[in-house]
Order: sequence, then C-alpha cells, then structure tokens
Amino acid sequence: MFPNDMGYSDWVVLLLSTALAGLILILGLVLFLPFFEPICWAIILALFFYPIYKRLLKLLKGLDSLCSLLMCILIVLFIIIPVFALLGSVTSELIKVYHQIQTLIQNGGLSFSTQSANTTLVHKLITWVTSLVKAHQTTIEQLLNTITKRMGDFFLKQGTAVFKNVATVVFKAALMLVTLYYFFRDGEKMLATFKQLLPLPPKLADNFMDITHDVLSATLYGNILTAVIQGGLGIFILWILNFSAPFLWGMIMGIATFIPMVGTAIVWVPATLYLFSTGLYLKGAILLAFSLAIISQIDYFLRPYLISGKTQIHTLFLFFSILGGLNVFGMLGLVLGPLLLALCVSILEIYRKNFLKRI
Repeated sequence: MFPNDMGYSDWVVLLLSTALAGLILILGLVLFLPFFEPICWAIILALFFYPIYKRLLKLLKGLDSLCSLLMCILIVLFIIIPVFALLGSVTSELIKVYHQIQTLIQNGGLSFSTQSANTTLVHKLITWVTSLVKAHQTTIEQLLNTITKRMGDFFLKQGTAVFKNVATVVFKAALMLVTLYYFFRDGEKMLATFKQLLPLPPKLADNFMDITHDVLSATLYGNILTAVIQGGLGIFILWILNFSAPFLWGMIMGIATFIPMVGTAIVWVPATLYLFSTGLYLKGAILLAFSLAIISQIDYFLRPYLISGKTQIHTLFLFFSILGGLNVFGMLGLVLGPLLLALCVSILEIYRKNFLKRI
C-alpha cells in the first residue's frame, strides 16, 4: 500500500506536516484579508505607472527611494484627489438625474415634438425616432426609472461609504500609499521571488511572466487607458455643450467603450438626436463631429498602437469582466475584473503554447 521507503508513520507525519503548513499559509492569508482593497489598488496603480517610475529612476540616476516617494506624491495629486472629486460629482449628478426623471414621469411622462426639425433628413429621422419612442413610452419610462434607481443606489452606496467613513478611507489610502511606495521600490525583487515560487520549470516560469506582462499591458494601456481617455473627452465635450450631468455621462461613455459594436455611441447618438430634436443644430453638429472624428477614432488608432504585438482579450470578455468585477468588488472591480481576466488568459496561453504545443 505504501512505497517501500516510506512506512505508515512516515506518511502520517507527511500528511500532518502538509496540513499544518497549509493551515499556517491560510491563516497568513487571513491576516491580509482586511487590507485586500488597499493592497489591490496599490498593485493596480503600480502596474499602471511602473513605466513612468522606470523613466524617473533613469532620470534621477537610480535613487529608488526618492523616485518611489515622488511617484506616490504625483499619484495623490493627479489621480487620487481628482478621482474622489469625480466620485462626489457623479454621485450628486446621478441623484439629480434620477429626481429629474421621477419628476418628469410624475408630471405626465415623456413628451416629444418634431416641430423644430426643419431639414427634411433631420425631420424624417426625428419623426421616426419619436414615433418609435411614443409607441413604447411606458416601457421606456419604466426602464429609465429602473436604470437610474439602480445606478443611483450603486453610486450612492459608493459615495456614502467614502464620505461617511472618512477616517476609514484616509486610513486605507495611507496603507495603499505605503504599499505602493514599496511596490515601486522593491517590485522587481518581489516579482523575482514570486517567479521562483511558481511550480514551473524556469523556462515555463519566464514564459508565463512574459505572457502575463503582454496581457496586462494590453489590458491596462490598450483598453483601460483608452476607456479613460474616451470618457474624459466625453466629459469635456458634454461640459462645453452645457449638458446636464456631464461627469455622469462621460463616465458611462468610458465604461461603454467595452460594449461590443455599440461603444461610446450609446451616449453620444441619443445626445445628438436630442440636440437636433430641440432645434440646437449647431451644438448637435459639434457633438456629432467631435464624437465621430475624435472620440470614436481612438478605438481605431490609439488602442491598436498600445496593444500592438501583445496578447489581446476580446472586448466582449472585457465587458463581462467589468460587470462581474463591479458586482463582486464594487468600484475596485472596474479595474480588478479585467486584471483577473488577464491573469486567466495568461494561464490559458501557457497551457496552449507549452502543453498543447499550439502557437
């Protein structure tokens, strides 16, 4: 039953030692669980800004501690503070939009008019859209009510968690910055140690790290960065055109970049139709031209440039990873969802190339 060189007592000792080691590792993991969120944000920010850190390190001739400190200060000034301000603005704007829709529905529902559309093409388009919307007016009102209520609950929960528990948020932010500092300074050493712990031969471990680097780069820079840029451009143009809740719609536009076939058009197409239907032809033309010539073109020029030569993840899977991430991790899931998917793709790529021998 047992190998000749191992008796019953040896197997018992081995099993008990393995169980004890596993228990100790699990308890060690439990120690870090209360700090899961700040550690994850530190990892995400370190991955995203590590190329900038490397350039700064060359510029300051290897002063790693100073470079790490400068990077943390820059991230606080240009990332953390603006993100908190944006979260507050989005929460207040969403609540305002929700109350506006509620008031509109209570006052007799949505109303549409085509009188201001004088051009034949615009008139036909607005007439068709208006008749379609009127035919399903009750359903649309209910849908708008449900969507805004759920989005309002989500952002209100996130915003309340931030602004009501200021002490907790400040504490977590401080932990994140301390962790981020050491990730910048000692990140390569930590990565080398992690690679040595992988249960893979050295060649496979190197291959895994290379593929993971490519997938994470494509996800972070090719997809998340372009979504941030498109959302920022959406906020800019909607603010210039004096739209209500530009931060909210810009954020939705950024998330919508991951929706297959539709993308940012889910926001700017209805907004353009609204401007034309209300007789604001100049604003409608500006929004249409800006969206087609600049916002939409980022997908065709910037994204391919950033992910060129790297292992890519299909937009459909990225979209579901964001939805799943939001559902499981809250706001952290916006980035953590795609990153976890990127790690899954890395493992599948290793399996495909090295075990199935399919290139």
